[in-house]
Amino acid sequence: MNTDRTMNTLEQRIPAAGHMINTLLLGRIKKDKPTLVFIHGGLDCIGMWRQFPQNLCQQTGLAGLVYDRWGHGKSEPLTLPRAGDPREDESGQPLADIFSYFSMNQVILIGHSFGGAMALIAASLHPENICAIVSIAPQLVMHEDSMAGLALAEAAYNNGKLRDKLIPFHGDKTDTLFHDWAGMVNQPTVPQTPYQQRMQDITCPVLALFGMGDNYGYIPNLKLVEQYVSSDLHIAEIPNAAHYPHLETPDIVIDEISQFIGNLPGH
Repeated sequence: MNTDRTMNTLEQRIPAAGHMINTLLLGRIKKDKPTLVFIHGGLDCIGMWRQFPQNLCQQTGLAGLVYDRWGHGKSEPLTLPRAGDPREDESGQPLADIFSYFSMNQVILIGHSFGGAMALIAASLHPENICAIVSIAPQLVMHEDSMAGLALAEAAYNNGKLRDKLIPFHGDKTDTLFHDWAGMVNQPTVPQTPYQQRMQDITCPVLALFGMGDNYGYIPNLKLVEQYVSSDLHIAEIPNAAHYPHLETPDIVIDEISQFIGNLPGH
């Protein structure tokens, strides 16, 4: 176990849905308190959250778990081709295995981008484990602005700027990861199948945060959340933030999430 200036951390690889994934535990999980579980976006990993998970854990007084999704960071490389929608697939058995490994029965999911969509999907799949959802800039549907954002990302990757940024985090998995992501998000998505039903099945409180300057657009995703989430829903639109509001305006996001958690039943 490694100790930094603020909290104990434990980094280890664990099995989840047949793959070895890298995890980072922040603090000590307590049975009588929720644990924050962070799910990153389509091109991200543990390190790309920066200090946000630790700062949020400190602010709320809760333990946290950050993990590299399959194919990301220090986790096992992807095996291609893979069928289906990773947002749906990774919200099921992989999370069930993570919850089981760490004996988590009170989870607050903190998801960003594709991870934000996964958090919403997972809430309907694991109601016995998940007590609340924080969905940051969830990517639920492709639309005009998101297609434009994808085109810019592909251009940045092809000219080397984005690739150079990602390689320190993903190493020799970078090209496979990027092209899998770009190929998947470029496919037409019908969120009503199955996302509509998944969101309608959510029973726990939900906080959805959107950067108003999101370079992938946010209004269509916000409208989907408003339309289909029928549980206790809180929406925050954050000025001066784009697709990474937790990094661009961290104090605002941490305050929003802390207030949301503080108002949860029994907290």
